[in-house]
Amino acid sequence: MRWEDLPAEVRDAIARRVGGVTAAERVTGGVNSDFTARLDTGSGRFFCKATSAASRTAWMLRNELAVHPHLPDVAPALHWHVDTGDWLVLGFEHVDGRHPDFHAGSPDIAPLIETVQDLHATLTPCPAKVAGFAEHWRQLSAWQRIDPDDVDPWTRQHVDRFREMEQKALDLAEGDTLLHTDLHPLNVLVSDRPRIVDWAWARKGQPWVDRAFLHLRLVLAGHEPHDDEVPDEFVVAVYGVWLHNAQRGKPRGLADVARRWARYRVG
Repeated sequence: MRWEDLPAEVRDAIARRVGGVTAAERVTGGVNSDFTARLDTGSGRFFCKATSAASRTAWMLRNELAVHPHLPDVAPALHWHVDTGDWLVLGFEHVDGRHPDFHAGSPDIAPLIETVQDLHATLTPCPAKVAGFAEHWRQLSAWQRIDPDDVDPWTRQHVDRFREMEQKALDLAEGDTLLHTDLHPLNVLVSDRPRIVDWAWARKGQPWVDRAFLHLRLVLAGHEPHDDEVPDEFVVAVYGVWLHNAQRGKPRGLADVARRWARYRVG
């Protein structure tokens, strides 16, 4: 959606809040908002996200609005928001950065891992009122939905075991740390330091949940699977979610990587 496609009353409300909009450059790649753009305004440059109240992802922007006051400055600051009733608009600090390189040997990886560790220390106990990560994944219970006739022989052999492990994994994932739960290169910007963006999926749980998702992306980029801090049960649960997505027609890349990690961990 372009700036011109926003309802006039929404554009007017934004303009009043920021002292006028002089330029709007659409940003592509996001899937959780109806509108994303860089706005040049009378108050400076902002990264803007907007969603209609009728959108199926509207809750995600409200979740992000709720958690942002509790986040340290590793997350770009939320400077303003506009709520018209029909639309919610968030205006963030604009970060002039690039997405990190996750390939082996990249100098971006160590600072990001350190940033995530520091972030978890700061966000424990959980400072925001958010849903539990385990609660969300229990509603999915991916291994219960897997079609065992549509998997490879190794996976088919272990489906019953994996269903049991998934339930234990979700008990283990209960915790009191505010998590991002969607760590991948597009949600990190590297400037003078790593900045973590897009907190729409923020949940409460164990810190190793975030580390698991980050590790999966590193394996996708060519690293060998390891990370012994993540319980075997959760590695299996992650595999189940991505396999379930693949069986619903989504790309298989992460399912294949998650299978490799699960086989490495549980044989």
